[in-house]
This record gives sequence, structure tokens and C-alpha cells, in this order.
Amino acid sequence: MRAFWSGEIAFGLVTIPAKLYTATKDLTPQFHQLHKDCGTRVTMVRRCPKCNRDLAWEEIGKGYEVSKGEYALFSKEELSKLDGEESAGTIEIVEFVDPLEVDLAYVEKSYWIGPGSKNVRGYDLLRSVLAETKKVALAKVRLRTRTRLALVRPRGRLFSLDMMRFAEELVPGDELAPAEQKEPSPREKELAQHLVDELSGPFDPARHPDEYRSAVLAAVDEKVEAGQIARDAATQDEAPAAMTQGAGAQVIDLAELLSRSIKAAGKPGPAKTKESPQEEKQEKGKGAPRRKRATG
Repeated sequence: MRAFWSGEIAFGLVTIPAKLYTATKDLTPQFHQLHKDCGTRVTMVRRCPKCNRDLAWEEIGKGYEVSKGEYALFSKEELSKLDGEESAGTIEIVEFVDPLEVDLAYVEKSYWIGPGSKNVRGYDLLRSVLAETKKVALAKVRLRTRTRLALVRPRGRLFSLDMMRFAEELVPGDELAPAEQKEPSPREKELAQHLVDELSGPFDPARHPDEYRSAVLAAVDEKVEAGQIARDAATQDEAPAAMTQGAGAQVIDLAELLSRSIKAAGKPGPAKTKESPQEEKQEKGKGAPRRKRATG
């Protein structure tokens, strides 16, 4: 499987090289618009109704509508500045939370996070700690042009990156809540509980396949066998473009970097034990410690 993004997970002062892979795929049957007379696929054009002509990409700008028909115009350079650079190429962990407190309505799309190098010490350390503490990491990550919230959570031997909506993107449903009614009777509750027990079982999504997709594919097979096929002579192959960003570099002492991260957060860390690795030599000069990169 080919990664579409390369960067790093920022865990305090530790940086863990990582790569993102697609974890889901849309199998919804897609229907295209065709010219019924010749079967050629219809193309969508960018047309200016005032100038009455088609436009090339370089002639198109972007604007934010401030009132009906009025737009604040932005250049490509201005939009790039708004995107910000601090999260580019980095999954920046900002806090750790209880996954039971995260409403599933916030989750949009999931990706796999694979290790970005052969040395996976840091990768395995973070994964095992999250699994043992039953926590997930809330992170900020910029994919393509926009910085989004995401959950980093252990899934088997890998991490899952679950892209999230922001709080203001959820539509409140308070006004839809039903008015308070009389409490159900004990008998009604007993019967309802019995029905829930009868229909309960382990979660297995494979038991509930996409019946619509199966029906569409069966209908397509029938049309192919019947020869009801339109051939588009204008079809052109499209090659998908891959997104890549810089990968992380090497690491020295994970324990030392984690200790510095705890001090930077202003909280006391656990006492050192005899098994603690040898402390890294202090760098010459003054100033805040620089973030060091980890291979794992």
C-alpha cells in the first residue's frame, strides 16, 4: 500500500516518523452523466456568464461571499498565509482524552498511521502507553490545505487517525428533543429490555452488507450480458496525484526527551529507576531545548 502523506507525530519533544495510508474506500456505485444520443460522457466546464466564455484555471480566483453578490477576493498567496505552516507535515498531539467522552458525531474519516522508519521504538512506546492507559490523543494535523482536529488511537499494532469536525460544525438538536411524557410502565420496560436482549450480539459489520451496491452490480452484469453498452471514444485516463511531505529524522534518547516534555508541561514526572537509560549530554549554550527527532 502506498502512503499519501509522510511526516511525524509530535509527542512532547519526541518526534516519531509516520506515514498516512487510506483506511476506508467509498464503494457506493457511481453513475456518470452521458449524452444519450452518442453515449459520450458529459464534461463540466468553468464558464463566466457575464463574459459568455469558458475559463482556464489560471483565470479563476477565489472569494468569500460577504453579502449577496459581493465577495472579498483572496490571492493564492493570501490563502497560503491563512493556511499556516506550524502543523504542516506534523501530527501535533495537544492532549490525551478518554475515548468514551468523544461523541461519534465528531468523527469524519479514518486513516492508518504507519511507522515512517525501520526503528519503531517511539512508535511502539506511544501505542502501548495509549493502550494501557485506555486514552486517545487529540491532535492537530494539516492535510492538503486545512488544519483539522483528529484522534490518534491504537488499533491493533497500528494507529488510526480519525479526522474530526470542529465543535461549531455540529448542528445542535436541542429544539428537536421530544417533550417530556409519562414514564413507561414497568411492564413496558421489561418487554423492551427483553427485545434488546434478543437482538443483541457481537458487532460484526460483515453481517450487514450493502444491499444497494449488490443490486446495482447485478443489474450492471445483466446489461453487459445483454450487450446494452455505450462506448465513450472521448474517455481519457487520469493518473491520481500523490501528496508527500517531509519525513522525520533520527532520535537519540526517548526517556530524556519525555522527561523534558514533562518539565515543559509544568508537571512532576516519575522518579528515575536504576533501569533508566544514561542521560544525554547537555548541549552547550543557553536557551530552550530544541526538539529532537525520533526514528521510532
